[in-house]
Amino acid sequence: MSDQDHLDAWLQALPDKLEQHLSDVVREQAEQLSDAQRRALQSLEQSPDETGHLEESCTVIKGDGSPTEWLVVAGGDHTTGEVRGGSSVPYDYALGFEFGNSHQPARPFFYPTYRARRDDIGQAIQEAIQEVINDQ
Repeated sequence: MSDQDHLDAWLQALPDKLEQHLSDVVREQAEQLSDAQRRALQSLEQSPDETGHLEESCTVIKGDGSPTEWLVVAGGDHTTGEVRGGSSVPYDYALGFEFGNSHQPARPFFYPTYRARRDDIGQAIQEAIQEVINDQ
């Protein structure tokens, strides 16, 4: 096999190898972020009437896009209901917890945790890319 053939084969295999490895690394990083958000949330919960549904809703789901797309989510069906003593319009109490509302101050757990881990996540992804390139 000529050097050109070897290079062509290497370049052709690279996207698949990157995609497989990166999907695993991105999922792992997403799960670590979700766990950190859950811990941050536990430290912020104050009232015994807080149900824990918000903590349960912190999870990672597969995205609809590329195989490397993993979404870190909180709230949604677990925390959405009618406003107590008010409108019949559904309200996601997770948003009230994160951003505050007229009845409670903000107790952010989602975005501050992401911002604190963002550089480490980026570093893990860069290392995964380098690992695939070096293993070729």
